Parts: sequence; C-alpha cells; structure tokens
Amino acid sequence: MIEYLPQALSSLSAALNIGKSLVNINDMAKRQEALIQFNNVIIDAQSKIMASQSEKTALTAKIDELEKECMRLKNWEAERKKYARKEISTGVFAYVENDFVGNLQNAHKYCCNCFDSFKKSTLQQSDDHKPNRGRFIVLICPAGCPRLEFHDYLN
Repeated sequence: MIEYLPQALSSLSAALNIGKSLVNINDMAKRQEALIQFNNVIIDAQSKIMASQSEKTALTAKIDELEKECMRLKNWEAERKKYARKEISTGVFAYVENDFVGNLQNAHKYCCNCFDSFKKSTLQQSDDHKPNRGRFIVLICPAGCPRLEFHDYLN
C-alpha cells in the first residue's frame, strides 16, 4: 500500500511540471501533445491511488476477519473450560460438563475429535445388537467421526 504513494506523488509532480509548461506553449500541436501527456500522468496517479485504496480495503477486511477469529477463539476457550474429557466406558471418552452429576448415560456428551478441533458436536446415542457381540451402545458424531461402541457406561 505504501509503495504506491511515492509513485502517485511522483506522477502528480510530473503533472504539475507539465501543467506549468502548458502555460508557455503557444504551438497548438505541442500544446495538444502536452495535454495528452498531462492526462496520462494524472490517470497514472489515479490508478496508483486506487490500487493503494484497494489494497487498504483488502487489508482492513483481513484485519476484521482475524479480529473475529481471535474473539471466537477467546470465547471458545471460556466455553471449553466448562467441559472435561471423561471416560464414560472403559477406553471410551467424551467431553462432559465439569459439574455434571448423575448417570453418564444422561449426560450431554461432545465428540473428543471435534471438541479438540474447536467444534462442538453432540454425540447421538443409539443401541445396536449383533449376534456375536450381543447388545451394545453406540455414540455417533454427526460430523462423521468414528462410532463409539461399548457395552455399559461407567458408574
């Protein structure tokens, strides 16, 4: 952005010099040629200024985007502190509210993979039955993470 300003100032300085010389030119052909040159220099200065403004706009948008992301991460950190990774069955983990008391089956549970990636995906519970395994509980992440299968919740 700043590199365009000296170029624009240089073009405007050249336009000023051309403008001053126009006063002393009596030959119409030379005067017309000087006017064309004057216009070209002004157009060049305008294009440099517009390029600078365009770059400033893009940088401002990027700054706004980064500030929003920073705020989202700060809010996420505050929200994240309300939950802890807990073993809900042998070798099976999910994020559960820190102050949850009661049967883990009734707890609101978040997927560990998603939670660690700054997303909250509520695990959906269902039951399944397979002849060789019997009845088991399945927790499914709506984001497509691997299913969590186990027989019973820890008490």
